[in-house]
Amino acid sequence: MNALIAGLRALGTVRLAALGAVGVGMLALFALLAVSGGSRPTALLYGDLSLSDAARMTEQLSAQHIPYRLGDDGHAIYVGADEVPHVRVLLAAKGLPNSGSVGYEIFDHLNSLTTSQFVETIDETRALEGELERTIAAIEGVRAVRVNLVLPNRAPFAQEEQPARASILLTMQGAATLDREGVQAILNLVAAAVPGLKPDQIAIVDSRGELLARAGAPLSDIGGAKSADAVEQAAAMRLARAVEAMLDRTLGPGESRAEATVAMDFDRISQTTEQYDPNGQVARSEQSIDTSNTSSKGPATVTVQNKLPGAQAAAGPPNGTVEKKREETTNYEISRTVRKLTHNQPDIKRISIAVLVDWKKTVDPKGKVAWQPRSPAELAAITALVKSAIGFDAKRGDTVEVASMRFAGLGESQPAAPKSWLGVQLSHADVMQLAETLLFGVIAVLALLLVLRPMVFRLSAMAGGPAEAAQLPSPAATALPAAASQPAEPSGPEPLRLIEDERMIDVANVEGQLRVSSVRRVSNLVDKHPVETLSIVRGWMAKEAG
Repeated sequence: MNALIAGLRALGTVRLAALGAVGVGMLALFALLAVSGGSRPTALLYGDLSLSDAARMTEQLSAQHIPYRLGDDGHAIYVGADEVPHVRVLLAAKGLPNSGSVGYEIFDHLNSLTTSQFVETIDETRALEGELERTIAAIEGVRAVRVNLVLPNRAPFAQEEQPARASILLTMQGAATLDREGVQAILNLVAAAVPGLKPDQIAIVDSRGELLARAGAPLSDIGGAKSADAVEQAAAMRLARAVEAMLDRTLGPGESRAEATVAMDFDRISQTTEQYDPNGQVARSEQSIDTSNTSSKGPATVTVQNKLPGAQAAAGPPNGTVEKKREETTNYEISRTVRKLTHNQPDIKRISIAVLVDWKKTVDPKGKVAWQPRSPAELAAITALVKSAIGFDAKRGDTVEVASMRFAGLGESQPAAPKSWLGVQLSHADVMQLAETLLFGVIAVLALLLVLRPMVFRLSAMAGGPAEAAQLPSPAATALPAAASQPAEPSGPEPLRLIEDERMIDVANVEGQLRVSSVRRVSNLVDKHPVETLSIVRGWMAKEAG
């Protein structure tokens, strides 16, 4: 131990500090490579989880000794990329995730002998609520759902039965909203699953506090009492979703985004039109009157004879008047058309829609991914499709804008296709892990050859036993002129042990280290040829003095 300490002291303060710094740096590098190189690539197991689901899932993972990592403030769980399918199947066998809802599996472990009717009723309600929550959560755009049911019940001695009622709280994903058709679908879905429940006894509210369906309102009145802005927004959302669904068929899911604005006229118009056809005359009634008047009285002749008593009246000249009159009246009915038009639904005044399309993804033969904007021909074809889908009318002032821009945050997170290396499919994460392991091995080998091996040789040379100490010259006696004072070794061939001795030693007044075998050869040459050695030394001294 003393020899080891003496050897370390012989290295000097500067060399010891350099060796210590190199050692600390190597240890830090080894620790970093061990931590980073030993960690496997992780992938998302489940995201957007409730805290209760996350707690139950992590408990199962810990029980199975499966490493995991939490993210998104506990709402996401990450495991090894190669274990995702296995872990999902394992958790599905445990009924996870289930968003905290309990379905008909609540009756699997029910003891009917010790269960009261009240407990059975509560379990039936919980089972129905859980099954409805799972069903509604499968609708696109719904993130979470909460269902509360009141099953029909008749109190003792009551004449009427309490009707069934339901309330539903929806939490949508991001900025997604539920249109009128979606609300009606949920109402009919719940009403068909619960005995005695009618759609008008269901209330639906979203997480933003907006009332989607009012309990007690008829099913046909859903959305009828909405404001004009709500009706316009619902129409715009239907158009935008229809355009996105159409473009997803050709461009791919998530490659397009559409936003529409619909301006409507909500004025109610009542219009009455009355038209007459002059050519459509029809005789309604006819009346005919004939009148005839005849008069034959003329002036009488007065004579003495016809004035006598008993005389006959004298005949006068004939005189008469005949009058005839005929009146005809015909009443005609002229045909007419009366049209009454009432506009109760709003009219579309203008439609404006903007469509954003992601750049096109291309992969070269080397596997490098590149993004290119859409060509003008593709944008023109997309514009024509959108116009046909929304019923474009230029006279109405409709506008359609289609642009190709790079979507942010999409595409980079998608893993690239695995590459083939010597017939083995390796992903990018596998290649990086192999590169880290190879780098770790190279650094370890270099550290062994360049740092640890020379240190071991140096310390073993300084802390050798008595036999080695007798073979090595002391630092004070290693100068070249003093080598001649050492006792001459027997002449003849040099022992094999001196040839094989390749250890490095420090020599006083000599920079760097020398091999033990080299020092011994010089010493033997000086002993055998003292005159030649003295001449050489004098020549060196004369050269330095001159």
